Amino acid sequence: MEAVSVALQARHDAEVARETEILGTALALLAEHGYAAMSMDALAKRARVSKSTIYGRWTGKRPLVVDALRLAGRAGITVADTGSLRGDLLALGRGFDMSHPRTGGLLLALAHAAQTDSDLAGAVAENLVAPFTAAILEIVDRAVARDEIAPAARDLPYLASLLPSLVIARRLLAPDDPVDVDAVVDAILLPLLTATPVRSASSGRGRSSSR
Repeated sequence: MEAVSVALQARHDAEVARETEILGTALALLAEHGYAAMSMDALAKRARVSKSTIYGRWTGKRPLVVDALRLAGRAGITVADTGSLRGDLLALGRGFDMSHPRTGGLLLALAHAAQTDSDLAGAVAENLVAPFTAAILEIVDRAVARDEIAPAARDLPYLASLLPSLVIARRLLAPDDPVDVDAVVDAILLPLLTATPVRSASSGRGRSSSR
């Protein structure tokens, strides 16, 4: 019985590995060609599997892409704690890999397709947008706790969408000129986040006592 169990586990592991490879290949093809142009024939060829293998697991392109997005979402976003707001933002931006063509291409491909497909829109929101939003807010909360910025900075509109929006815009307008993460942080994000003065406890007491 133990030998059978080991064999079943090995088979399961092999199937999971093959599925992961197919989904990763699908993400790459999406970035290169867009959702509409990505074909199952191209996927089978790139992943070196038969189309019957793909259709044995997924009924079509949409559910496959949704699963690929879930795979991307499970990878998560590492939010480094560098000890400063600027350092944290730079680490997040660089980890987002702004210079890699796959990042901008994938976001662009899915942003267009999601406009007309609610399933894809939900998958993008859950697996790409939500983790990045949570990462930005975690960084802002740390900076607030360090008295680097005011608590009101957390409520700035469109804060979490700035970096992804710039990736898509650069991909559209200047595909050969990637986003400069340092410039985005220093010229846009930091001025925006530090525009509201920090109200310290001591300054608050001073104003109260002077009345």
